[in-house]
Amino acid sequence: MLLSRMLWLCILLTGTLAVQAQQTITMGTGISMPPYVIAAKDRGIAVDLFRAAMEQVGIKVKIAYDDNANVLDSFNDRALDVIFVANRELAPNAYFSDLPLVVFHNQAVALEGGDVKLEQIRDLRYYRLGAFRLANKLLPPPYAATSERAVDYREYVQQIEQVQDLFRKDRQVLVIDSTIFRYYLSQLRRQNPSSEMYRQQYKYFDLFPKSRYFAVFHDPDMKKAFDEGFAKIRKNGRYERILRTYQALLSDYLFR
Repeated sequence: MLLSRMLWLCILLTGTLAVQAQQTITMGTGISMPPYVIAAKDRGIAVDLFRAAMEQVGIKVKIAYDDNANVLDSFNDRALDVIFVANRELAPNAYFSDLPLVVFHNQAVALEGGDVKLEQIRDLRYYRLGAFRLANKLLPPPYAATSERAVDYREYVQQIEQVQDLFRKDRQVLVIDSTIFRYYLSQLRRQNPSSEMYRQQYKYFDLFPKSRYFAVFHDPDMKKAFDEGFAKIRKNGRYERILRTYQALLSDYLFR
């Protein structure tokens, strides 16, 4: 009887220590990238995929939301364990996941009826240009030089303001992921159902290659753990289920 009680106590103690020992890491991400990151709901495509992958290897995840530039600085100061919007120039000593966590399709967007004509990235310099935070460091090299020479250039922390400024005609051209653009335009139309401003027609200019954003770590073992977990959710179907969930939500939410 005493032996069985001692065994049961050992089992309980072992379980308690295992829970206490479960590791938690913090991922930093931009505050304004729906549907990839929806800060108000602590979720999004990138957030859910990352958490699901780390869950497979027994690691909990907290998310720190901030301006892209602040997130990068915090990561480089080692205040964050992982970020996902960076490149090798911005985080030269970090470890990048084997596969991208998400893929963005950044495009130039302008209103129909204007005089915007774009054939290459360098043509953007002739316009009042609005982009997402750190665009001049994340997009291909011709973009940084072009943005410096633009008639007027602004990078936005809150990308809904970026979309607003296009339709107010404060900006002639936006550089933005097409899904993020449509998400915020849908939100603005719902918030302003009687406004004709947000009913103006727009057009895309496909100037940029798709941006593949990887999970970026300080710790090579944590990077390997993520790769292992990411491979598992791709194999067991969870990856596709998460994507299908958001595809269904977006098909209901986004205006065509």
